[in-house]
Amino acid sequence: MKPRERFIRAVHFEEVDRAPHAEQFWPETIGDWYSLGSLERDYRSKGYDPTALFPTEGIDYDTLCRLFEMDMHPPWNSNSYFYPTEFSPMFPPKVLEQGDTWVIIQDEWGVKKKMRRDGRSVPQLLDFPIKDPEDFESLKEFFDPNDPRRFKEGWGERARRALEEDSAPLNWGMIGFFALARWLLGLKGALVAFIQKPWLIRRIFSFWSEFVIALAKPALEIQVDYLGIWEDMAYKNGPMVSPRIFRELFVPYYRQVTDAFRKRGVDIVIVDSDGNIEPLIPLWLDAGVNGFLPLEAQAGMDAPSLREKYGDRAVLMGNISLWSLRRGPEAIDEELRKKLPYLLPGGGYIVSTDHHIPPDVPYENYKHYLNRILRWTRYGGPRHSLLD
Repeated sequence: MKPRERFIRAVHFEEVDRAPHAEQFWPETIGDWYSLGSLERDYRSKGYDPTALFPTEGIDYDTLCRLFEMDMHPPWNSNSYFYPTEFSPMFPPKVLEQGDTWVIIQDEWGVKKKMRRDGRSVPQLLDFPIKDPEDFESLKEFFDPNDPRRFKEGWGERARRALEEDSAPLNWGMIGFFALARWLLGLKGALVAFIQKPWLIRRIFSFWSEFVIALAKPALEIQVDYLGIWEDMAYKNGPMVSPRIFRELFVPYYRQVTDAFRKRGVDIVIVDSDGNIEPLIPLWLDAGVNGFLPLEAQAGMDAPSLREKYGDRAVLMGNISLWSLRRGPEAIDEELRKKLPYLLPGGGYIVSTDHHIPPDVPYENYKHYLNRILRWTRYGGPRHSLLD
């Protein structure tokens, strides 16, 4: 069974030869694995050129997907390998200050941030483009969904090739509503506005839903198998907004987007948010979202209990704890035995870790994990005895 067919059947709770799986990696992880020689050896043994591992756009996921037999091609949120689309106002990035180890820039969103030159830390966000309603009104003119600069050269060709080869499910990924508010107002500004200026939030969200629907039209004319939405709106103790605020300010605009996609035949909508998102899952389901990732284990998310609670209403992806991959084969086997027997029967689960794989996961541990999930997720295979 080829990856695209495997994915489509699995997310519609139909039987497949094995469960789909997919991962994302921090660039430093692949770099470290390569420098130690193990990954390069596997590249060469499979007939790939290891010097092409790091193209200018980042990790060579084309090869990694084949090497690791992954069924989805990253990224699956806020953009797409098949339809690389620009969502920002496209301001020219500017260097404002710089030092030996750091630089302060204003990016394409108009966000001012301080960054380490080696890229080994999260940027420090210093200032944001919206401080009052007038700022938003002036910003709107930069969001033209028909601007050809929003679509990279060769846009859509990868999708047509994947359709011909059935090599991967085709996604269109968007920046979600919470993520947008955080980019435009900053996290503190967004949280305050949800309470003190709900009218401004509704204005922003209404504009955004119409913008992304218009921006997605060219992709929908080719093929979209699922919509991915990036949010990251929770932490270990729960969501950053209450269910009441989510119901009042988010659900109507989510529904506007998901309804528009369903009218074009896209019935799988997957939200990506770290943290404990469980209080919001019923509201997302009401809003037309029916898939969730990465189900962060260390934030208390437990995919087997979600499967028991929501059944075939929710496609689940992730939840394999990265800590097990850090600790080694025995911990990996224990984690998989604890979860796979409850997630595999009936479909609806995509095997993945609960975050990007970091550099402190040894390559040998990842290969053990990979070999296990490729073997243990086959229908009629060892998965039936994982509890023994």
